[in-house]
Amino acid sequence: MARLLRCWITGLALAAFMAGSAFSVQARSYDDIIESGYITIAVYNNFPPYSFLDDESPAGVDIEVGKAIAAGLGVEPRWMWINADENLEDDLRQAVWKGHIITRQKADLMLRVPYDRKFSYGIDGYGLPRNEMVVMFGPYHREKWALLKNTEKTNGIDTLAIFQYEKIAVEIDSLPDTFLGSTIGGRLRKNMVHTTTTFDGIDLFKKGEVAAVAGMQSQLEWAQPASEQYTINATGLAAMSIKAWDIGMAVKTDYRQLAYAIEDITVPMIEDGRMKAIFDDYKITYTVPGLYAEE
Repeated sequence: MARLLRCWITGLALAAFMAGSAFSVQARSYDDIIESGYITIAVYNNFPPYSFLDDESPAGVDIEVGKAIAAGLGVEPRWMWINADENLEDDLRQAVWKGHIITRQKADLMLRVPYDRKFSYGIDGYGLPRNEMVVMFGPYHREKWALLKNTEKTNGIDTLAIFQYEKIAVEIDSLPDTFLGSTIGGRLRKNMVHTTTTFDGIDLFKKGEVAAVAGMQSQLEWAQPASEQYTINATGLAAMSIKAWDIGMAVKTDYRQLAYAIEDITVPMIEDGRMKAIFDDYKITYTVPGLYAEE
């Protein structure tokens, strides 16, 4: 809750800054973007290693992807920082089709959108399209759940049963939290240490207070302390309902031409290794999205 409050306060500050800036942030067509010379890209605030501020400068995987997209379009990238809401529909609404609840500002493009065709074309309780106001497209990475483990504390045991005796940190209300709390008849619950973020769990791990941390593989890899006794893998998570998922982008549904133009930039980046190079720079394992791996 404290993290959400901090994010909310930060979001208000950012909104106030953007409201007072010299340009209006509204989702626009491909032609308008090219004519203006810039594209506004929505990225998550304080979300390393994907998008964050490093000495007041935008940094992260998604920032580099956004820069490459802007360069491919021949325009300047501008950033619209957003905070994660209760669900993806809320994030899409505030980023690309309805706008911020206070300023009504919108971005032309949103990055780090889970790409799932069933979700994209899902129907709500009234039989209507759930996401008809946005187009989700262009997967550029495949994210995974994983475990960071201290093999000395776990005695090299890879099964989850070891956490009946050793502590494991997990971000509260995440999918790994639900899974670990219910697996093996709930016998791991007493040794689960709930944290506000995965990075809080890694801090406990560095102090030796927990034997493992569950979280997104990219975040674990980016923040893990260097040691031969530390491993990162998904062993023990095979029964999770979602083990991996593609990450893509979104634009307002009226602007499919923009989506096609962006895919013409990102697909070659995946094919020729430039996308992998961005992840390599942040020491993160790159996995080709399932859509292209199948092809």
